[in-house]
Amino acid sequence: MKRGDFLPAVTLRDAFEHFLESSSFAQRTRESYTEDLAPLLAVCGQAPLPALTGEIVHTFLAHQESLAPATYNRRLAALRSFIRWLRTQGWQIEDLLEKVERKPEGKQTPRALDAQQVESLLRQITNPRDRALFWLIYDGGLRCQEALAIDIEDISWPDRSILIQGKGDRPREMFFSRAVGTLLDKYLTARGGPTSGPLFVTQRKARLPRRADLTPDGYARLSYRQADTLWKHYTPGWDLHQLRHTAISVRAAHEYTEIDLKRFSGHTSLRSLERYIADNREAAKRKARAWERRQG
Repeated sequence: MKRGDFLPAVTLRDAFEHFLESSSFAQRTRESYTEDLAPLLAVCGQAPLPALTGEIVHTFLAHQESLAPATYNRRLAALRSFIRWLRTQGWQIEDLLEKVERKPEGKQTPRALDAQQVESLLRQITNPRDRALFWLIYDGGLRCQEALAIDIEDISWPDRSILIQGKGDRPREMFFSRAVGTLLDKYLTARGGPTSGPLFVTQRKARLPRRADLTPDGYARLSYRQADTLWKHYTPGWDLHQLRHTAISVRAAHEYTEIDLKRFSGHTSLRSLERYIADNREAAKRKARAWERRQG
């Protein structure tokens, strides 16, 4: 749809929704873009599209300065993609981000936590949904978004397995423990025993429902932002992604081969796992002691 196909008074939010609908993004990308540009649309979403000026854009980015570099860069990329799309549709909008650069993120290093401390904290969570969610992420080494995207129909209870839609919409199968199965069962029982729809949902019914994200009784799928807020409430400043790092690092230290880790984590290459293996002190210690026993 070109500019002439829009109503003259099209709002910025109208344009953004059409941007998502007409682009060949994966569902996860659409959700990410929606979340990343929500602060911008909250301020000027109802304004006519020409209101998207350099001043508005740079004010939005200035408010993102306090975020982690990776989060800032993700929001910048979402905004850049949206503006580029507007220009291709014929809107006379200047390249507002031409001189805006990404923030350096630095070398990524594993941020594994002490597994005993993690498990002790998880046992202290009493809310059935939250306890099931965070144990599931830890048990399966999942990305938080992967856990939140699970539908009840994705679970095979006899096999204790879940079909996971991984990064890049690559499917894989996760096998969960009996303990996590019990937590999931208790949580779903507390919800009245639903058999379909989103697995992890909000405590209250949605105020502004989006049909695709709702259960039949009107509860919305839990968002990453909500899950992250919950995690920060329970922990002493731990990052939610550290649950996944810890799960992978623990297995790297306990006899998981590189192929096992690749399947468990959903990484597409063994090279991605080097940071979990190369500097894993516990794994190195176990290997050294095993070699010592062989020599004795």
